[in-house]
Amino acid sequence: MSSSTDEPADTPAPGLRLSLWDTICLIVGIIIGASIYETSPSIFKYSGNATAGMTAWAIGGIVSLIGALCYAELASAYRTSGGDYTYLTKAYGSRVGFVFAWAELSVIRTGGSIAFMAYVFARYATEFYPLGQDSRLVYALLGIITLTFVNAIGVRPGRIVQNALTTANIVGLASIALIGLIWFLLPAQGPTAAEKLAVDVAAAVGNSTNPLAASAAASTFPDGVEVSFAIMMVLVFYAYGGWNEAAFIASEVDKPKQNVRRALIIGTLLVTVIYMAVNLAYLGALGYHGVCSSKAIAADMFELPFGKTGRKVISALVMVSALGSVHGLLFTGMRLYGTFGQDHRLFSWLASKHGSKHSQGALFAQAAFSILLIGVVELAFHWRQILGEAAGYCGVHLDADFHTHGDIYKLVACTAPVFWLFFLLTGCSLFVLRWKDPKVERPYRVPFYPVLPIVFVLSCAFMLYRSTAYALDQEPAEAIIVGGLMFMGIPLGILSGRTRRAETAEA
Repeated sequence: MSSSTDEPADTPAPGLRLSLWDTICLIVGIIIGASIYETSPSIFKYSGNATAGMTAWAIGGIVSLIGALCYAELASAYRTSGGDYTYLTKAYGSRVGFVFAWAELSVIRTGGSIAFMAYVFARYATEFYPLGQDSRLVYALLGIITLTFVNAIGVRPGRIVQNALTTANIVGLASIALIGLIWFLLPAQGPTAAEKLAVDVAAAVGNSTNPLAASAAASTFPDGVEVSFAIMMVLVFYAYGGWNEAAFIASEVDKPKQNVRRALIIGTLLVTVIYMAVNLAYLGALGYHGVCSSKAIAADMFELPFGKTGRKVISALVMVSALGSVHGLLFTGMRLYGTFGQDHRLFSWLASKHGSKHSQGALFAQAAFSILLIGVVELAFHWRQILGEAAGYCGVHLDADFHTHGDIYKLVACTAPVFWLFFLLTGCSLFVLRWKDPKVERPYRVPFYPVLPIVFVLSCAFMLYRSTAYALDQEPAEAIIVGGLMFMGIPLGILSGRTRRAETAEA
């Protein structure tokens, strides 16, 4: 008898195979999301200059590629739908695996990823067609619910939708890079946005008559923001997050020994190239200061050659991108929770009764938690007042900012340390499993072992430290909710008896 964390047969059941392109589309669609449209201005502001900002994007791509190489070894050795859950369970025991799966279900995937991307979609959808005072909430819920039911139909519709969304996203981003390059090489006759901003900056320092000084001022760090390598890298790595998702569908990929590794590496490299090209396009069209001061960077760039129509087009692209990320996270997440449910009796309802990887219970559970966390953000003003009154009775006086409305960005900041903690443990599991399971077939091994895995582990440790400091600095009330949901996993883990599914292990 074997645990569900053991690898299944190498060939998935007919009709469930995901091609190399399907797997790459999932990875690219999840990673890109809407981060490239949301984080670039902040990253360049915290970098201090354009060169440092581009270097940060390159470092993020390199570390993500190293991480992908580490995951490629783990995924090729343990070809299950559990991904990190499988590796953590095998390396440290079922309790650690349980806490990881619960954290993913309760806060990390559902709040820090699905709910956040649903909000990004809703914000841009509201610009197209507002639905009243609660337009953002309605669109966010509509996006999650619609894509949940698309996935509920089956693997084939989900795969088609994901491929279509990702392909449209790649084409759109390639267009951004091309337009930025053209705008940089063949500027318009009139002053560009970058030139106007240069004059504004120069005027602010009293040197507007010197065009060279204006250009220099525009390329320097904007006032009022402190250069921070740590915060810059927190944002960069958030933008690259999601490349590990192929591990959750390893058992459904056609020729998994080769294609899981290829998808991880190709997908991560493709995203790195896209990110570098798009950010160069931003700088070419808007200039460094223009990038830093932009509130909607891609829309500002598209407005240069295409006017208001350009803003509409790019808003549609961001909506597609955000939906692609939500869909991919739902698609891979239910595989994780399905495997989790097969191992833990209390959550057996998350697993499919027929051994299918397409678990309806897991799919709707993650949608429900995502909606719950959206409710936490939307109703924050009310529950914060209740918590404030309760703290007052205990003699604790909370800061005035505690009583403000909810902020999805603060919720994401709270989930980041938990994410990096488990990423660090997964990186370490590569060393542990080489020691514990020396006889397990490893079709792929990380090159330059142990140097590259150590680089990945140290990067994760740095990000855990900095993301924790960043989250504490925000002092969000949402930390109470995130902490509460996480601690609920302790009694649930004790109550949940671990049961094993009868399954033949692969030789």
